[in-house]
Amino acid sequence: MKVKDTIYCNNIGVYHDQLTKRKSYIIEEINFNNIRICNDENKLKWYSKFYFSFNNDPEIASIHIDDEILDEESDAVEVTIEFTNSDKYWMTFSTPKYLDLILNDKPYFSVRHFIFIKKLNEDIIKSTIHELDKQNELIQICKKY
Repeated sequence: MKVKDTIYCNNIGVYHDQLTKRKSYIIEEINFNNIRICNDENKLKWYSKFYFSFNNDPEIASIHIDDEILDEESDAVEVTIEFTNSDKYWMTFSTPKYLDLILNDKPYFSVRHFIFIKKLNEDIIKSTIHELDKQNELIQICKKY
């Protein structure tokens, strides 16, 4: 990285009002660990290089709830996420009450690619996916098709 390079935000971290994931920024100054850019508030600020990359991540193209939600408070559904580069991932959303039902039948529950939310509905599922994406955690939680 060098001054005047164009970089892309790949993780907004705690800077919700200052950075936008996938937005391009111009490096104004640079030191060993940090870069200085003009942020979304139009202020020059220092940020860790960790939040940026030369490559722009593909965007979420679609979110599809693969199963019918039968009970918002006690159910599990699989969700497919497709990105603009045609990559597809899936994950399961469930509720704590549904986990309680599973634990009634056996002494443990072990699974990857699971997210627990208080209630299952399309808005909560989609907002959770977008929040995980902003924090650069979505791909780590999902399973690639």
